[in-house]
Amino acid sequence: MRTVIYARFSSDNQNPRSTADQIELCRKRAADEGWTVIGAFEDAAISGAAGIGADQRPGLNAMMRMVEAGGVDQVLAESTDRISRHVADAHILRERIEFAGARLFTLFDGTVTPMIGLIKGFTDAQFRTDLAKRVRRGQLGTLKQGRIPGSIAYGYRQANRLDDRGQVVRGLREIDSDKADIVRRIFREYAAGRSPNAIAAGLNADGIPGSRGGIWHETAISGDTRHKRGILRNETYVGVVTYGRSRTVVNPQTRQRLMRPNGDDVVERQEIAHLRIIDDDLWQQVQARLASNQGVRPERLRRPKHILSGLGVCEVCGARWVLRSSKFWGCSNYRYGKACTNNRLVGTHIFERMVLADLKEGMLSPDVVSAYVREYHRDFARQSADMGRDRAKLERKLEEAERRMKRMLQAFTDGGSEFEEIRDMLTSARADKEALQRQLASMDAVPNVLALHPHVEEVYRRQVEELEAALADPEAQLEAIPRLRSIIASIIVSPRLDRERGVVVQVIRQMDEILSIATGGQQFSQLR
Repeated sequence: MRTVIYARFSSDNQNPRSTADQIELCRKRAADEGWTVIGAFEDAAISGAAGIGADQRPGLNAMMRMVEAGGVDQVLAESTDRISRHVADAHILRERIEFAGARLFTLFDGTVTPMIGLIKGFTDAQFRTDLAKRVRRGQLGTLKQGRIPGSIAYGYRQANRLDDRGQVVRGLREIDSDKADIVRRIFREYAAGRSPNAIAAGLNADGIPGSRGGIWHETAISGDTRHKRGILRNETYVGVVTYGRSRTVVNPQTRQRLMRPNGDDVVERQEIAHLRIIDDDLWQQVQARLASNQGVRPERLRRPKHILSGLGVCEVCGARWVLRSSKFWGCSNYRYGKACTNNRLVGTHIFERMVLADLKEGMLSPDVVSAYVREYHRDFARQSADMGRDRAKLERKLEEAERRMKRMLQAFTDGGSEFEEIRDMLTSARADKEALQRQLASMDAVPNVLALHPHVEEVYRRQVEELEAALADPEAQLEAIPRLRSIIASIIVSPRLDRERGVVVQVIRQMDEILSIATGGQQFSQLR
């Protein structure tokens, strides 16, 4: 029997000999049975729930390519949890192996039948969940004993010791006096009004190594509010060690691990007084300032310096129409090197009035709207045609989703309802089925006809007039500017032909925004 062997271990903390030992055991069984081993594959330090993609489990994928190419009679592994600790992945892999004309055989279970695969898949996945709970319970016990089940924070050093039996007591910390002085400096400077960026710059200028040995960054000092990271937010400096601020979640599609913050109600706190570096008064000053600075970062609140910044384009050369002095706009190519003949200037207030006047007049002519609607329907028709070509593929996927639902329902009926994984798989299969049904139904959909608001021109002009009034009101201006800019794609500026001075502007509008009014959809809100 032509056999391929697969081995895997989960963590870098495990013995790297683990896969070699698994392969050796499998080779011994193959020799006893008279099986011919034609290949051996392994994945080292990769979780059994990491997924089955080529980038997630390269060894497994190489093995599956060999199996599906033909000429393999069985896949041999130590146990089913070496293949996968994820119910759906284990089921899919076993079906792929069987479809290729081979079988899955493990040293612990023999031939893995559908029933054995289902039961073992549940138990392997449950073991992973239970292990995570046991690890958390053990770490909480460590914390209650005054030891820290985590990395060493800046300002401290390891202080592990031997107990009466000569065993190492791990997780002990003590204050590093030199680094503690740096921590106090950071807190004092922030409380005095310096920014994290300025504090980091000062530390770097003084040649003080960063928290990880390199240079200081402001993020190491300020951290983030969601996970309470950063030196200024670390409660250890006031003698309180926290555990459980974040939890790990796994994206079911990519299997990437993500950190999500926990609520304060599940965070465990343990007072370890000898670790205090910062007094309460200084801590409260810093926390008060951090709280006052919470919100959107300043750079994300930046707005254009002027209402029409970045929208103007010179009609002669296509360059940007920019602010050439404190009050006048002109062609950037003419300004920088006289590379354009358009030497006209226009004052800021005149420029704004001309743009608003053009916006109010003649923008919703029937031919413009009709052309847009025709293009909309052409796009819709092209998309429908593309979907129609995929109908057969979608129907096959729908049939497979229905079969998968039936299998999950049968497993549910046979006692699988107590497993969270089977409920999740059933929910996923139902969602897949409904999504495929919606896609098939959309192929037969008739494009909707865009119906214009009966008083579209009047409504639109009123909205622009309200914008114009809001722009003159300092309190409403911050809201009015982005709304005005949202309906302008660009502004073409050309020199007047009948005069030596002056320009003509043509506003190119964002038709998507315009038609939100034209079709009676969402309109601009009142700005004053």
